[in-house]
Amino acid sequence: MPNYSLSVSQEQLSALLNEYKTYEKENSNQYILFQASKEGVLIQGYKSGKVVLQGDYQNELEYIKSVLGIESYQAVGSDEVGTGDLFGPIVVCSCFTSLDDIKYLESLGVRDSKNMTDNQIIKLGPILAKKLIHSILILTPEKYNEMIRKGFNMNKIKAYLHNQSILKTVEKLEGDVPVIVDQFCDPSVYFNYLKGEKSVFKKIEFYTKAESVHISVAAASIIARYAFLAKMQQYSKFIGVKLLKGAGAEVDRQLIEIYRSRGYKSLRPITKLNFKNLTKNNVLPPSRLS
Repeated sequence: MPNYSLSVSQEQLSALLNEYKTYEKENSNQYILFQASKEGVLIQGYKSGKVVLQGDYQNELEYIKSVLGIESYQAVGSDEVGTGDLFGPIVVCSCFTSLDDIKYLESLGVRDSKNMTDNQIIKLGPILAKKLIHSILILTPEKYNEMIRKGFNMNKIKAYLHNQSILKTVEKLEGDVPVIVDQFCDPSVYFNYLKGEKSVFKKIEFYTKAESVHISVAAASIIARYAFLAKMQQYSKFIGVKLLKGAGAEVDRQLIEIYRSRGYKSLRPITKLNFKNLTKNNVLPPSRLS
């Protein structure tokens, strides 16, 4: 069954609770504030502020947006993936969504890539990349490690990549449109990171959980995630092991296995070498071995 989710404030959630009183259904889920059924669409309002629509939801979504006073507008959204993964690249994508694009993306159920499975990303990513004006930057582990050696930290690297991606995307557009970035540091710090750059795009709106503010950010996150998965497949083929995502205990075990069987040199093309996973597991370069 097709579904769509959006995030709302507690005030907006209360407004929807009142709006759907007539259609409310019994609910035993402690996390759900209300559950309603209207014209074949199931509406679930979670206490967290997440609202999930199931069924042929497009008309109901438009109704909810009108009730809450949410107006659609075109924008460029920018997001990144891979920053929490020991293996693989960092990918930043910025993409433009017109008013027509927004309706199309809503019909596809576009939402934050973190709430989608890899199979959903693999299916949807190429569709969005073909449909939307976008720019994508892929920072390989080797280039990442080089930047770390030069004194960059993770947030400075992200600021650099977002800036470059946004500049490339807005060059393809006519006129000014809002640019939205998923906030990962204070805006003043973001621009301080870019002091040495020749060109800096400054008209940016920063939001935490920006994918819930505008669908362009969610679309960017999906395209970026798709590119990340494609590169992970390439790196897995290169190393001969299906590389795991993240930086948890299972990744630790895989790191140790690769290190013991292939040596430190084999990690350089696929690994962010400054992650704590290496030091805590005594995965050290030859120069630091006793």
